[in-house]
Amino acid sequence: MPTPDSDASARRQAGHRWLIIGLGLVSALTAVLFTVAPVNTETTTYRWDGAQDTALPLYPYHPARLDATVRCAGPDGLLLATTPPEGKQGAERAAGGLEVRAADGIVSAKLGGTELFRQPVGGDCHLKVHADGEGTTVGTGKTAGRPTVTGLYTEHPGTVSAQIEPDTRWVSTASAAKIALGVVSVLAVLAMIVLLVRRDRAAARRVRLLPRRAWVPRPADLVVTGVLGVWSVVGALTVDDGYISTMLRARGTSGFTGNYFRWFNAPEAPWGWYYELYALLGRVTPAMVWMRLPSVLLGLASWFLIDRVVLPRLVNRPARWTRWATAALFLAWYVAFDVGLRPEPWIVFGSLAVFALVERALATGALTPVAIGLAVAGATATTNPLGIAAFLPFIAGVRPLARLARRRGDLRVPGAIAVVVGAGASALLTAFYDQPLTAVLESTAVRQKIGPDLPWQAEINRYATLLDPSVVEGALNRRVPVLLMLLAMALTAVLLIWRRAPGLAVGPARRMVVISVLCLVVLAFTPTKWTHHFGALAGFGTVVIAMLVHTVARGALASVWERAAALGLVAATTWLAWSAPNWWWMQSDYDVRWGDTVPTVKGVRLADLALWAGLAVALAGVVAGAWQTAKRRDGAGRAPRWLPRTSWVIVAVAAATVAVEVVGQAQAVKVRWGTYSVGRSNLASLGLAASAGKAGNSCGVEDWLDVEPDIAAGVLRPSTPASADGFAMNTAFPPDAPPRAPFGSDPEHPAWSSYGAPSRTGTFVSGWYDLPAGIGSPDSPPVVISRAAHGKAQVSVEFAKADGTVLATAKAKADDTGKWLDARFDPRWQAPGAQRVRVVARDEDPSASGWVGVTAPRIPRLTPLTNVIPVNEPVTLDWTNAFVLPCRTPASLSDGIVQPVRYRFAPGQDAQSLVGVSYSADAGGPYVPLYADAKATEVPTYLRGDKVREPVAVFRFDYPVAMRGLTVEHGTRSTSGLAKQTAVLDPDAAPGGG
Repeated sequence: MPTPDSDASARRQAGHRWLIIGLGLVSALTAVLFTVAPVNTETTTYRWDGAQDTALPLYPYHPARLDATVRCAGPDGLLLATTPPEGKQGAERAAGGLEVRAADGIVSAKLGGTELFRQPVGGDCHLKVHADGEGTTVGTGKTAGRPTVTGLYTEHPGTVSAQIEPDTRWVSTASAAKIALGVVSVLAVLAMIVLLVRRDRAAARRVRLLPRRAWVPRPADLVVTGVLGVWSVVGALTVDDGYISTMLRARGTSGFTGNYFRWFNAPEAPWGWYYELYALLGRVTPAMVWMRLPSVLLGLASWFLIDRVVLPRLVNRPARWTRWATAALFLAWYVAFDVGLRPEPWIVFGSLAVFALVERALATGALTPVAIGLAVAGATATTNPLGIAAFLPFIAGVRPLARLARRRGDLRVPGAIAVVVGAGASALLTAFYDQPLTAVLESTAVRQKIGPDLPWQAEINRYATLLDPSVVEGALNRRVPVLLMLLAMALTAVLLIWRRAPGLAVGPARRMVVISVLCLVVLAFTPTKWTHHFGALAGFGTVVIAMLVHTVARGALASVWERAAALGLVAATTWLAWSAPNWWWMQSDYDVRWGDTVPTVKGVRLADLALWAGLAVALAGVVAGAWQTAKRRDGAGRAPRWLPRTSWVIVAVAAATVAVEVVGQAQAVKVRWGTYSVGRSNLASLGLAASAGKAGNSCGVEDWLDVEPDIAAGVLRPSTPASADGFAMNTAFPPDAPPRAPFGSDPEHPAWSSYGAPSRTGTFVSGWYDLPAGIGSPDSPPVVISRAAHGKAQVSVEFAKADGTVLATAKAKADDTGKWLDARFDPRWQAPGAQRVRVVARDEDPSASGWVGVTAPRIPRLTPLTNVIPVNEPVTLDWTNAFVLPCRTPASLSDGIVQPVRYRFAPGQDAQSLVGVSYSADAGGPYVPLYADAKATEVPTYLRGDKVREPVAVFRFDYPVAMRGLTVEHGTRSTSGLAKQTAVLDPDAAPGGG
């Protein structure tokens, strides 16, 4: 019979339930409204009076609105052009420009190559030009496309005026309504969690969250901390460090965090909220060690979760050796993938935290961990598409979670649903914190249309790349953890199915294996197929391998047959993993042990040694098993002591890999102490080593860079005549490939070429050039020649003594693109004691298109880079090298234009093909307008202490027409999150074409 107290308790319980339901619904509703709430969009307008030509490098290339009035009754000629006309063009011709001309009494307009309008000139001819998202109108002519605008040009000053509004749709700030909705949503979910805590006190079981003395550091903690700390200083770059660091540096001027290098600077939304935290860090200092700090701290937090929370849930009575084994496995993952600016460290920590919270809920019957876990999963999912993996613990545990919801009579199913909806909707806050719904949809559309956007069927490409030793994506450091994880997933799954996994908590262990498999499924649906995405699995991957190690050590795979078979599998996996170089990204690979070759000792590949040793021991185990079988009717018994357990072999492979990685990078710092390395530069930034730059300055590789402002100054003079068979001096060059000035212009700066030679082939041997004294010293510049070739050709230099005795021949790297490139030689290493040099070229291509050209050698006259280009001068940066240039400010992408800077800092010759997206109109690259408006001339750079390497190439921009004569107006307008927006890409044109 109910009592007054029980009735009051029931009413209170019902009140709490309805309050939780209400708060969950309020949180979800306000989060949804948050996505469509209005924002304050910043606008910019450029007014041009037509008095003089001006550059105006719009980015995106098409204006949001263009209005112009053209008086066409005047003389013939160009009335209006939105891209540079002949004589004023830059290095590349811009496509898709609008051109209005008058000729022979006819006024015509073209958009790209298509005529849009033509009519006779009247007495008082005024032509109206209008372009917006609906298309372009000139007089009575109309088309759906919009003009590309990189400038405004006319041959008749005063006859035209224009007003242009660039596309600044993504430059916005939250309105008061959006902020209020976000605050209400956060407060509602927090209040809901507080009420859940109160309900859980009465309904949930009490289970210790952390083991006793969990906060006391242990030796394994110190090792993990030490290795990650050392790696943050000497460790390798991750592939996108430069990309992301430029996004962060550009945020201050652009007003939002865009992609910068492609996709028309579209924001990453709905991903990438964590960039805002990194941007705040970057305001303190852009130094590499400082910017790596969050990933190191996330690594330590992830290790804490694995060691103190996750592993104790998965294994029974984890011993001290389990901790050490797990530490080695974790470092093998984290060192290889996750110390940098990419989002994977956030996914590692977030997914581990969600798994721990789900398991906490299942262990205690509490719903508070479910709510917190959903919020954490939402925040993790909006860092990167792979962050969706943070929801996988809920999928793997859906059945026990459903039973938990049904058991909670105080909340009942509607209450549980409200908790899920309210907490899960918090993901919308981090997804749309800076952009409204329509802007996010358009940003996503731009990325998908331009690509890459690979389907799940192409996932095999990721694994093919992982096993390709010719690319950094297939290096040893990436293969080891991934292949060990795949092996562990398979073996652990089999052991759990067979119920032969001693030492594992079956339910949680099964869920972990399921989660790991589902992670690979999620990986298949990402739009790109790079192997660095495996870094997101560092948490679950570590745990799965640790589970296998633990259960094998506790008695799994105990028979001689099982142990021998497992050992053979591990040996084969190790062979495959170590059959690749210890290769690292860009400048991180300089002089690293085994950085360009498979690890060997005295000519023996370590991978082969591991394979044959493992197979030999496994075969011996098979023989022992057969012997036991012959002696015993019940078959082979337990494995002999000399047959090693698979667990220890796996841990040894992981530990050896970490040692090779860390020692290899540290050794490179020592070997390159007199020049640039990532570690040497970071030590300088910490004040632990002297910088090669100015006092108190630590600007990465720039501290060691010199430039050659005048390539003519160091040209050598011959002491003997040249021999030219089929070559001509200073005359025979392809029209589109002359040598770089002043070479080929006079006898003092000669260049020879076989282009157009009647013999089709030939040989050129220059005279001897005397080398200056001290050319073999570490600080002297290299010997440099320029060469170009098309077809089969050879170019080399010969070093000799003073009497002409040849000491060595050094070949220039083959290149048949027809471009003039420098080849550098260091007599100190290539020809010690050399006093003379000469150039030898052979044209071996009998076709009419084959040719080869060379210049006289030169000894560059150098000056520090910062003497020519001050550190505070903005430049264009490329994504491959921006992180090693921390002091440089990237060209601003603000007010709808690309800042017309004077210099480009590009990667060296060997890596320039990697950055093509930034210069491609089809990829929405930001530097396309600059190359349309400016000529680019290389200013050769040299790395002090490493003569032949070129980590950074510098180009000078010269603008035939400057940006001038414009009136700029700024404004703000309110934009609804549901407002229809025009597409950034014209529907009927290629991205760069109009």
